[in-house]
Amino acid sequence: MPRRALPPRYPPTGTWPAQMRADMAAAYLDYRDTTEFAIAIRRGDAPPPSSLRGSGRKREPVWCREELDRYLAPAPPDGQNDERAKEDLRLLV
Repeated sequence: MPRRALPPRYPPTGTWPAQMRADMAAAYLDYRDTTEFAIAIRRGDAPPPSSLRGSGRKREPVWCREELDRYLAPAPPDGQNDERAKEDLRLLV
């Protein structure tokens, strides 16, 4: 049975937690709902879950905020100058 799409959920306190369930990870990555997020994961356009939380049938995927941040802004390849990356960004704007 397919799961129901959940809308993105934003943290009530304004602070993103260290671990997020799918609905909050979808909000963090700016997806419209968890179905769109799941499709992006299958295509490789979004990161897979970092781990599973819970036990038995209640296990659920969770995403680590640090891993989501690394996915959004990966570190420059070794040997690339950070100043050059800033210059390139300015050319794009």
